[in-house]
Parts: sequence; structure tokens; C-alpha cells
Amino acid sequence: MNESEMQTPIVTRILQQARARRDTSDIPGFEAAFGTGQPAGITQEQVARLAGVSRRWYGNLEAGRPANYSDAFLQAVRRILDLNDEEWGIVYRVIRGHAPAAAPVSHLGALLPDAFRAFIEESRTWALYLNDYRWDVLAYNAKALEYFPWMQYGLNVMEWALAWPEARTQLVNWEEEWAKPMMAQLRVHAEEWRTDERMRAVVETVRADPTARKLWDARDLPAITHPASAQPRRLYLAGRGDQEFAVRFMAGTPDELPSCRLMVVTPAEAVSSN
Repeated sequence: MNESEMQTPIVTRILQQARARRDTSDIPGFEAAFGTGQPAGITQEQVARLAGVSRRWYGNLEAGRPANYSDAFLQAVRRILDLNDEEWGIVYRVIRGHAPAAAPVSHLGALLPDAFRAFIEESRTWALYLNDYRWDVLAYNAKALEYFPWMQYGLNVMEWALAWPEARTQLVNWEEEWAKPMMAQLRVHAEEWRTDERMRAVVETVRADPTARKLWDARDLPAITHPASAQPRRLYLAGRGDQEFAVRFMAGTPDELPSCRLMVVTPAEAVSSN
């Protein structure tokens, strides 16, 4: 290792290397947001936009400069750059001074029967996932990851879809097709389980985002409590460029876990190809 490499902060080396190797075709909606024909790798400006921060703020992190970076921002950088567990652990410990906390674990996960979990994880035809009443994901299959790669990081459905800027890159017509009906569902559950600490934490995370907070306070949210299978929603998929895909969500309640919801995601139709 030469002297210049020794003087480069380890956070800088990790993030620069991750940016250089990142295959942007694996980021759903990237080409629709930034165009095609980009050389390999992702720029600082693009990382910042996907993370919902300024170019300077992300640049400060990559330079290893101390600052009050939020966990949400750090986790977004991890997902956008696809940091492996070792890289993520180093970056977080250097920035925070301690190891990252594990993702919240739903107490209902322990009640999920092994046969039910195996059915979900081994299903190959449709995308399946199971979430509890706070929208913490209990189980999912490989097909679900094709639609929603963020599930592998243990994120909450509502937190990702409503509060993380990267969702607005993947989800087409984010506010009308996705955010408003999902926010309506969240508000119903927030009232129904108002004493639940984890539910309150999810609501706080969502409301911490200024754009999501405006929708939380909106007076014209639809009066629904579940996704409507008759209303397809559009999104971009990893490796499919700027082509829009429509999907249907079908929700069911398992008798063994009545406070949970089994989600089946099926293709509706390919909407457009530019």
C-alpha cells in the first residue's frame, strides 16, 4: 500500500470502490431517472439524488468528514451502493462509533408456522410476502425480491415506500398510485393500534419525511384499508431499464395469524417501452 492510499480515509475507499463497481441496471428506475448510455458506475450526484440529500452532503460522507448523518441516510447509501455486510459494518462503525443495530424483529415472526414460511419462501410462480400489522416483513420469496430488492435489508414496507426517496424513483406515479392509498392504510392502522410502540415508530419515521408528512395530513386520502386488486400499480424493475411494468396486489389474511397479511404480487401487463 502506498502513502497516498494510507492517507485516504477507509470510508472514502469503500464508497468510491462501491460507486465504481455499481451496476446501475440493478437499480430499479435508474434509467428512467437519469437516462441511458452511462458508463459503468454511479456518480456522487446520482447517489445523493437517490438518497434524497444534496450532492455536498453525500460528498461529505464519502470524504469521511464528521457530521450528524441520519441512520436513514446511511442505510439508503448502503442500499444504493449495494455494500456487503463487511463494508456496511466498517462504514457504520467509523461514522457512528459503534456497530449498526439489527433491523426490528416482529414478535409475530416467532409464531409463523414452519410450513407456512416454507410455502412462502419456496413458491416460484408469483411474488409472495407476509407482513404484520405494522408492515414489518416476516417472510418473502425470491420472486418478491425481483420486484422489491430492499426487502433483503429488513425494511418496513411503509417506511420504504413512503419515506425513502429511492422508492419514488422505482414507483411510477408515486403519489397517486402508491403513496396516497398506502398512507390511508397506515393511518387506519395507526388509530387501531395507537398504543403499539413499534407502530408509533413506523409512523414517526414516515412523518419525518417532509413530503410524506404532507400526505399524512392530507384531507383527500382514499377511505381504504387494503390494496385493491382491480387497480394495478406501475413500477420499474431491476435489469429492465426504463420499461414500466404494472402489477396487481392481492391481499389475504391467514387464519393462523389474523393480524398479518399475505401479499401476492402478480404481473398485470407491461405498460410501455421507450
